[in-house]
Amino acid sequence: MEGTQMLALNKKCWDTVAPYFFQVDCLPKYGPYTASEDEIHLFESIRNKKVLDIGCGSGSGHSLQYMAEHRAEEVWGLDLSSEQIKTANKT
Repeated sequence: MEGTQMLALNKKCWDTVAPYFFQVDCLPKYGPYTASEDEIHLFESIRNKKVLDIGCGSGSGHSLQYMAEHRAEEVWGLDLSSEQIKTANKT
């Protein structure tokens, strides 16, 4: 399989499973004791910074939404799945 075929197949697969990832964060699930991004401090202050999230997914429930809420100047997301990007644009 050539690179372009593999890319097309990968994109198709992510578009197919995209609905299962909406409103899901990037952290593993440990029930009610799951640490939030504020608690584990994944990022230093992002206030007034431009941020690019590669593999942003739906943008809701995790990094893009978090960055917007914490006053990043600009928030950009890239994802292979056009279905995920459609949802991220609504977030």
